[in-house]
Amino acid sequence: MIRRRDRPAEPTYQGMEFPRPNGRGTRAARMPWRLPDEPALSGIAADAVSVGGLTVRAASMVGPGHRCEEPAQPRQDAYRLGRDTAKRYLLVAVADGMSDSKRSHVGANVAVTALVGRLRADLGKGVPLDAPGIFLDASRQMAGAAHGQGLAEDDVRAAALAAVVPVEPDAAGGRDVWLAWLADVGAWHRTGASGGPGWRRIGGAEKGGLDAGRLSEFLPFHPGKARHAVVRVERGAVLAFATDGIGDALTGRTAEWFARRWDEPPHVAAFVQDVGYEARGLLDDRTAVVLWCDR
Repeated sequence: MIRRRDRPAEPTYQGMEFPRPNGRGTRAARMPWRLPDEPALSGIAADAVSVGGLTVRAASMVGPGHRCEEPAQPRQDAYRLGRDTAKRYLLVAVADGMSDSKRSHVGANVAVTALVGRLRADLGKGVPLDAPGIFLDASRQMAGAAHGQGLAEDDVRAAALAAVVPVEPDAAGGRDVWLAWLADVGAWHRTGASGGPGWRRIGGAEKGGLDAGRLSEFLPFHPGKARHAVVRVERGAVLAFATDGIGDALTGRTAEWFARRWDEPPHVAAFVQDVGYEARGLLDDRTAVVLWCDR
C-alpha cells in the first residue's frame, strides 16, 4: 500500500520576520531576500566573543531597503574586531559605505581592516594614537583597493569609527576608551536615567540640518577631519558602536527597547534578531558592536 505523504508547506517569509519594537513593520518583512548581481560578502555577519573583562556581541546585516530589490545591493556596512600584540586592548572598527557610492562595500571593508591593523601596529610600537594619521592610512588603502579594481576613489566612499577599549578595568574600576571617527558612525553609552533606560552618544557626528543624511566628510577624501575623544566609562558599562541603521534607532522611539534587550549579553542568535529589527522608515544596512564591561 502506498501511503500519501503530506506535502510540506510552502515557505512563508512571515516566519522569518524580525522583532518590531514599535509594533509596526515594513513591507520588506513580507518579501524574500534577493542576491546582488555580482558575488558579494554574506548579507549577515556576526561574532560572539569574550576578551578579558569584556563580553562582545557583533552583527552586520544588509538592510530591508537593499535586500529585497532585484538585484539586491551588497551589504555596505562592515566591522572588524582585533587585539593589540600585548592583548591589553580590544580594537573595534565600524564603517558605513555610502549608498550613492557604487562600490562602497569595498571601501567599508578595506577601511575597517586598515583601521584595526594600524591601531594594532601603533599600540605595539608604543606611539601616541593619532586619529588623522590612522584614518589617512585607511584612506590610502581604500584608494589603492579602488585603483586595483579599476574603480575611482569616489566609488568606495565610507564613514568610519575606531575604538580602543582596555580589556580589564584600571585600579579605580573603570576604563578610558579611545574613540576616533569620521562622519556619523556613532559610539553610545547605555544609560539608566529616571525616565527609563536609553543611550547617550559619546562619539560620532550627530545628524542635523535639512538634509541630515547627507555627509560632507568621509573616507577616502577627508582623513584629516577625523576627530577623537577619550571617554571614561565605569565598571558595568554597556557600549555600542553602530552605523546609522542602528544609531537612528537609538535616538528614537526604539531606544528604550534596545536598552532593555541589551541590558545583559544575549545569545548571538538573539542579537542578530535584534539588529534585524523592523521599523518603518528605518531601512538602511545596520551594524552594531556592543560591549558589556565586567559582567
